[in-house]
This record gives sequence, structure tokens and C-alpha cells, in this order.
Amino acid sequence: MSAAALRERAGTAGRWLVGPGAWVAVLALLLYSAWLRTRNVDAPFWIDEGISVGVANYPFHEIPDALSRDGNPPIYYLLLHGWLQLFGDSERAAHALSGAFAVATVPLAYLVAKRPLGRPAGVAAAALAAVLPFLTYFGQETRMYAMVALLSLLVAAAHLRAFDANARGWQVGLALIAIVLLYTHSWGVFLVGGSALAVGARALVVPAGAPRRRVVRIGFLIHAAAGVAWLPWLPTLARQARETGAPWSLRPTLEMALEGLGSIAQPEMTATIFLVGLVASGVALSAAARGRLSGPVVPAPERAATLRAQAVVLATLLLATLLFAWLGSQVSPAWANRYMAVLVGPAVLLGGLLLTHSGRFGLVVLVLLLVVWGLDDQGDRLRGKGTPAAMADAVATELRPGDLVVSTHPEQLPVIAYDLRRRGAPEGLRYATSLGRQRDVRMFDWRHAVDRLEAAAPWVVADRLIADQRPGSRILLAVPVLSAGNWTGTWTRLVADRTRAWEALLEADPRLRMIGPRPITGLRRGVVGVLFVIRP
Repeated sequence: MSAAALRERAGTAGRWLVGPGAWVAVLALLLYSAWLRTRNVDAPFWIDEGISVGVANYPFHEIPDALSRDGNPPIYYLLLHGWLQLFGDSERAAHALSGAFAVATVPLAYLVAKRPLGRPAGVAAAALAAVLPFLTYFGQETRMYAMVALLSLLVAAAHLRAFDANARGWQVGLALIAIVLLYTHSWGVFLVGGSALAVGARALVVPAGAPRRRVVRIGFLIHAAAGVAWLPWLPTLARQARETGAPWSLRPTLEMALEGLGSIAQPEMTATIFLVGLVASGVALSAAARGRLSGPVVPAPERAATLRAQAVVLATLLLATLLFAWLGSQVSPAWANRYMAVLVGPAVLLGGLLLTHSGRFGLVVLVLLLVVWGLDDQGDRLRGKGTPAAMADAVATELRPGDLVVSTHPEQLPVIAYDLRRRGAPEGLRYATSLGRQRDVRMFDWRHAVDRLEAAAPWVVADRLIADQRPGSRILLAVPVLSAGNWTGTWTRLVADRTRAWEALLEADPRLRMIGPRPITGLRRGVVGVLFVIRP
């Protein structure tokens, strides 16, 4: 068979897969995504995952109140509570909930995109969702970010349909999704703010007069309804911002904003290709709308103009959300690339739209990204996180009831307690942090944490804890590896200082005899332990 005939057959198969056979392509993408996002489902927990499981292990009705000591709304933890009741709290079981959210974005991206954007864009959006590094990573982590990404996809999809004629269901849906989002993660407020600006963008791309007034009226009612439903949580949010905040965070720079935007499409090279591809494809689509660009995968001017309007709305939603988050974190620092889950939905739909309607360049970028991302299961990152798993493996069976475990990194205690329990440590251990004894190890109390840690003099706290131990009992001092990670924030710098002080105090205390480090060989990151025994 000639090369031309092969190209013709390949073209025919490709057209079928993004046309009548799109369901076959989406099913294949769904299965591949499920495979890709279960390669590291047994990766050990890090700090925040230990807190997630700890909060979810509170009685269902106590979870919202418990979160007044943390910094997030309750919906994800309530769902996780039910999930763990059904499947247990192993790493595999707990990660699977996030995996379900991540994999669900694949068929959902197709379903919400195929009508307003066309089947090819729907298949492309599903393909991006199937291999997007952000979803591959957070689909295997027990946090709410895969769920937030799914909700952001629904928000973006609703903006494509909510202002059509007879779209009451989409309007109600957008309001309900916004409410769920606001009760799932604090950064939901930034996406809802971006959604309000996206209404303004929609108003500008429809004719002036009654159509524009209709868009503004519907948009106002949707967001007003979400705001009213959110009012009961506002006192808790205000108290969280005032008492817990994010003392580990820094005020983001403009460079950090760009890094955050690129973090959903990492590594840096592919993130750059994705962003450049979107910009170039947007320019090409605009040219097509003006009749200045044509080709086999370029829409006719009228269709291109319609798609350009959708792209403007999605781009506004994406960039306005990022802007609100950046501005909000200038006032109250709370910036982390994992929070960029709120950008995933608009990015996936915008990518599916632009890369399939801007000529061969967009298709080349799309194929390149799918190949590179599809080969990356994020294993190095997921298994390279700083965790106490190796320490717990080494020391769990050496501990006895009544022994004391002290974490100098206070928010590490929930995951340390979890890892010790899962690895065979006995019941009856005592737990403490550099703040003092901790009888509830399910979560860390972030209220005024910096002030409390500054006030907890190491020599005073250590003396009380040691004096309270019986002779012959053991003390496990669990400390973070300070040579790895960023220890320059207000909180993290203080944790590092306290860690050094505690190590020096216990090593010099005549009441203690050092048994040795656990694990015996050093780790490059994570948590290491030093085991002591109380002298007779």
C-alpha cells in the first residue's frame, strides 16, 4: 500500500474517531486515564493527606466544626468520611476517591464540549483531561484538588450553555456548582469571582440592547444565589482567615503567578508549549473569524466567530480567576500551585477548542502534548514527596505502649500517627509536638499557630514531656529533613529553628540515652527519627 493510501486511511479513521466514532475514542481515553492514574495509588501520604484522613475520621456531624481549626470548607471531607467508611483508610482506598474524580473528567469533558464546541473539540478536551499532569498527580493524592478540578470543568462548561435560549437547567446548574465549589475549597471564591467577570465577557460578545441585558440579568441572579447560599459559611471563613490563615505561604510575585498557571501543564517545557499553543491558536482562530485564514481544519468565518466568542469567555474565566487569586494572596498570603485546580476546567475546554480549530499547528501541539503527558505517570513526584513512611517502617515495631512520639514539625503529627499505626505500632503511644502533648492526633490546630509556637520555649516543653515519662520508656523525636524543601516562610522558618533546638536539647539531656536514628541510613527528604530511652 502506498504512503498516500496509508495517509488517506489514517485520515478517514481519524475523522471517524472525532465524528461518529467519538464514543470509541472517549472510552479508550477513559480506560487509559484510569490505568495512568492508578500506577502510584499506593504512594505514602504526606502532611496534608494525613490531615485529610484524620479530619474524615471525625464523626460526620463534627467535621464542619473541626474545620474551624483548619482552613477549608467541609464538603470534600464529608465525602471522604463516607468513602473511608465503605473502603477503609489505606493509602490505596483513600487515593481512589481522588482518582475517581480525575478519571471522571474525561467523559465529562467530552459531553459538555461536544455540542457548543463540536465533537473534535470535545474529543480533544477529553484527551487533555485524560493525561493532564495536574490531574494525574492529584488523582493519586488524598486531597480535594481533583474534585475542585472537576467542579471547575462544570463551571466552565456552564458558561458555554447557560445563556442560550431555554437553558434554565444550565443556569440553575451553574448556581448549584458554584455553591458546592465554595463549600469545597477556599479558592472557590476566586473561581466564582472569575465566573462573574466571564459573564461580563459574555455580555460584550452578544449584541447590545436586550440580549446584553438578558446576559447580565441571568449572570447576576446566578451569582447572587450562590453568594446567598455561601453566607452561612462566611463567619467561619473570616475566623479561619484571622486565626489560621496560611503562615507557611508567601505573597506571590508575578513570576509565581506564571508558574502557577503553568503548573497544571508541567513540566516547564510542555507548560510553555501549551501556553504558546493556546495563544497562537487564538490568533489563528481570530484570523479565521475575519476571513483571513482558511484550511481543512479551520472553521468558516461565521463558525469561527462563534467559537472565538466562546474562547473569549473561557479565557476570561481562566485569567480572571488567576488574577483574583493573586490579588487575594497579596492581602492574605495563601498561595500554592496545588490550588490551581480552579484553573483546570477552563484550561481543558479552552485547549480543546483552540487546538482543534486553528489549523495544523494546533493539531501538532495537541498531539505532542498528549504523547509527552501520556507517558508520565507522575511517579517520581508522588513517591518523592517528603513523608514519614520510611521512619515509620524502621521504628514502628520498636515502640511500646506509653512511649512518646514528638514531632517538631507540628502539622506532621497526624500523618506520623497514621503511618505508625498502619505499620504495626502498638496502641497506647503518647504523642506530642514542639507545642506540647497532643491527645487528638487526627488534625493540627492552625489557630494562632505562629504565636503559639513562638511562645512554646523548647527547653520548657521538652522538660515537662521528659519528666512525665516513666524510666525505661522511649522517646521518638521525629524531625523534618531541613536540607530539603523551602524553610523561608514565617511558619517554616520557625519550625526549622525549633527543630534544631529540640535536637540539641534531647541529645544533651542527661536523663536520656540516644539509641540512634531511624531509619539508620539518612534520607534526603521527608521525616527522620531519633530514638531515645529514659535512663533508669
